[in-house]
Amino acid sequence: MTQRPPQVWAGIDIGKGHHWITVVDSDGEPLWNRKVINSESDILTVFGEVMGISDHVTWALDLIDGPASLLLGVLANHGQNPRYVSGSKFAAFKKSFSGQGKTDLKDSYVIAEFARCLRRQTVPVPAPPRVTKELTLILAHRNGLSAERTRTINRMRALLTSIFPELERSFEFAGSEGPLVLLSGYQTPAAIRRMGESRLTAWLAKRGVRKAAVIAEKAVTAAKSQESAAREEDLAAELVAELAQKITEMNTRLKELEKKVKELLSQHPQAPIVLSMPGFGGVLAAELLAAIGDISRFPTAGRLAVASGMAPVSRDSGSNTGNRLRPTQYSRPLQRAFFLSSQIACGTAGTWENEMYLRKYKGYMHDKGRHKKAVIAVARQRVSVLWAMLRDGRLYEKDYNPREKSCRRGSGGLT
Repeated sequence: MTQRPPQVWAGIDIGKGHHWITVVDSDGEPLWNRKVINSESDILTVFGEVMGISDHVTWALDLIDGPASLLLGVLANHGQNPRYVSGSKFAAFKKSFSGQGKTDLKDSYVIAEFARCLRRQTVPVPAPPRVTKELTLILAHRNGLSAERTRTINRMRALLTSIFPELERSFEFAGSEGPLVLLSGYQTPAAIRRMGESRLTAWLAKRGVRKAAVIAEKAVTAAKSQESAAREEDLAAELVAELAQKITEMNTRLKELEKKVKELLSQHPQAPIVLSMPGFGGVLAAELLAAIGDISRFPTAGRLAVASGMAPVSRDSGSNTGNRLRPTQYSRPLQRAFFLSSQIACGTAGTWENEMYLRKYKGYMHDKGRHKKAVIAVARQRVSVLWAMLRDGRLYEKDYNPREKSCRRGSGGLT
């Protein structure tokens, strides 16, 4: 009877319709491999087969969301703790294997070998609470819709510039509904001149536009500066009206999503901790908590700083030493949340963030981008404070002074 290996490593190459799993032993010898359909029944069948090989299985995969969600759910339901192999590390490790061909079978074997040889380079994938998962999903949807709105605004501005450039220069369409309402009805100089300032003001006010008189005055002034009409004016005007209406609908949907984000955030147990820190509003706090997940993933504040791109890395070679540059591998959502919240806090008078920012800003007097460097320096300090707050479950202390206190347990930035 063949003796069961005490431990095996299962590498999973994630795909949309199916995954590929390869199991290796402690010597790196493939013991088993199979294609698994991305369905619960097939995943459960394969799970039973792999667990039949050994009682101790280390699962490693190259994706932790989207197509991998069902697989991760099944593993979590059966008490398994999978590990994540990042794409950049996987690509670098794969170069050590002979051959240039790419197959799902080879990729799953490389993932298994990575987990076996470089376990410390893998990241645990804890099962996130329901509220964290829902926040992640709705924020991804919101960010995608926001990016689509930006692209639509750019298309609309390009069309408007081709027929009425003065009007395009007169308004900011990203943050105001009034100009969009105007464009939904009137897009050409001739049409706006025919309406006149008083009638256009009444038309806008009837549709609930704030500062209707100001918008009407700007539009009529722009119309009086252009007498000529482009040949494609009628078609372009029709498309501008269509895009303006679409942007208005996107704005309405984004407001609904932000309201939903705040509702979900109110259910998160650590939301009051993050919101107690200056600079964090509802959306930024939600993005931060969704990106962090379980704070136990980061055993030290330094690890959280590295993950958020706030800790510089050394770039030394030979006699060229002392070079510290920003890392290239980090979580963009974490970086965004820490940087934007720190930038807001830096502009609030009377806070230690503002004091530290001014001091750093003066210190970078002869450096390019000194504002950004000063904000990053403040953000790095805030990472340590927030890490300690989340670890201890304590609120922010307004009188915190980084020169006098540290972020050890029971001190610094906590109350």
